[in-house]
Amino acid sequence: MKKSINLLKIQLQAEMEGKVKAFYVGDPWIIPSSLLPCIMLNPIKTETNILDNQRDSHIHHIEVSLIVDARQYFDATPEKMVGTEFLMETMEGEDSAGSIDTPTILGILRRNLDLGSNRTIQNISTIDYTVRRRTEELITLESVAALQIEYIINRA
Repeated sequence: MKKSINLLKIQLQAEMEGKVKAFYVGDPWIIPSSLLPCIMLNPIKTETNILDNQRDSHIHHIEVSLIVDARQYFDATPEKMVGTEFLMETMEGEDSAGSIDTPTILGILRRNLDLGSNRTIQNISTIDYTVRRRTEELITLESVAALQIEYIINRA
């Protein structure tokens, strides 16, 4: 799991630098507002399946979250979804033809399905949007992409 997350982190850092201020592995819960927006790579679970008499398949379930400080948007007019628009455009924005825009998180993941080291992104199953109260003061808007990475290994 650790290697899969690190490979994802390298891909996302290379292309999201400047749009986000920090990258976390696991949920730190308390995030300094000076480091928002940020990306969090959160391990969820690993499934192991026997493929044959020599190989196993490991499926790593990982969430990739984009997190912004909701407080900066409190004064926006009701018809504007400024924070939510940033999340949607950065996570899964579309180009003028309706295709996934290449500089988005989803675009980066789709262009890099082969992570090397015998690991491939098999599925990006859902993208969820939520609001969370992380501390008494900090409320965040979050977009979470759930994905699965398959790693096939020969047994010793």
